[in-house]
Amino acid sequence: MSTKRKIITKLPDSWQDRILSQVIASNKWKRVPTFQMLFESFVLMGGDRNDITTVFTEANDLNTDFYKVARETARQREQIARKETKPLSKRVEYQKSLLLYFLAHWFIFEKSLIEENYHDLLRVSKIIDSLGTVPTEKVYLEWEQGHIACRLRVPNNQDNKQIPLMVLAQGNDTVKETLLYVEEELLKKGIAVLNFDQPGWGESLISGNRFDISLIYDASKLTNEIFKFLTTVEGIDVNRVGIFGFSGGGTMSTILAAADQRFKIMVSYGGSIYDLGKAIKGLPAMQKRVVLKHYGISKDQLKTLIPAFNYQRILPQIRSECLLIHGEKDTLAPVSTIHKAAKLISGSVEKHIVPGGNHMCSDTMIEKQIPFMISWIKKKL
Repeated sequence: MSTKRKIITKLPDSWQDRILSQVIASNKWKRVPTFQMLFESFVLMGGDRNDITTVFTEANDLNTDFYKVARETARQREQIARKETKPLSKRVEYQKSLLLYFLAHWFIFEKSLIEENYHDLLRVSKIIDSLGTVPTEKVYLEWEQGHIACRLRVPNNQDNKQIPLMVLAQGNDTVKETLLYVEEELLKKGIAVLNFDQPGWGESLISGNRFDISLIYDASKLTNEIFKFLTTVEGIDVNRVGIFGFSGGGTMSTILAAADQRFKIMVSYGGSIYDLGKAIKGLPAMQKRVVLKHYGISKDQLKTLIPAFNYQRILPQIRSECLLIHGEKDTLAPVSTIHKAAKLISGSVEKHIVPGGNHMCSDTMIEKQIPFMISWIKKKL
């Protein structure tokens, strides 16, 4: 973390917000690591660079105005999508619109706006799925309050053989609908996908569920729900199930793999899997509020949340074969923590450190890291 960022993150929230608002107003937002990371993440998930630049350039704040501009840009992209005649091109354009609705979601905290916006996102997602070659089944797993919302996609299985499946856990700046590219790449390799919104995220958030602040997360309960469901899906080999996640999804993947030995493999891409508390403490106020929104807790309760992620205890419980993909220059989750984590994991570990790579290794992710990861998954499953 740079000295400037360390100083800024120690300032009161109102001061940090004022500084970031001035940065946005001066069109220098790309100089802020958080914004740069968010921008690159959206592009990698299928967003349009010009659309996202427009939103940041035209918005005057990080709340209501940003929300309005992002949604208006999303509606404009929908109009372009409607005019497309080729299904694949139409799908690509609608995905750009979906990501703009999710960009709007990033900076709002009012329940009514979250629900209004997310229903638009789900509406567009339904259109995208209708244009795909592999059907999408919406699945809802039981939870104490609300439900866990999932996407199940099973590739064509003409040989009627049992096929493997990857569970996808989204990160802090994604939801299940934004991981379409990874879904498609796995499906091409004959691997089924169960892509879920963990409690407090995405569609699971609007259903009303949250993490339990006393236990953080009953991971065993969730994995039991997942495997119980998978036994009902015809053609899925429950002995060949893996779990994967980007960033915060990588964090969640380690927790779930530790909770359940039935996961054959575990892949973390840019995950904070060793000192999560330090990573959260180092976030700017704006980004920290997003985390608190998902967990449904106050800033003071964060002090309870952080110690519960005891990776000295969690990591040794992982017996899956593991792949840890990480950028050498990651400032959010330093690569040194990955080397420490690898020594604690009980299962075999392969580290794939990307020279010069940032948090998402954005420069080479599509061309190199994703193909490498998919190939590794195919080989191990």
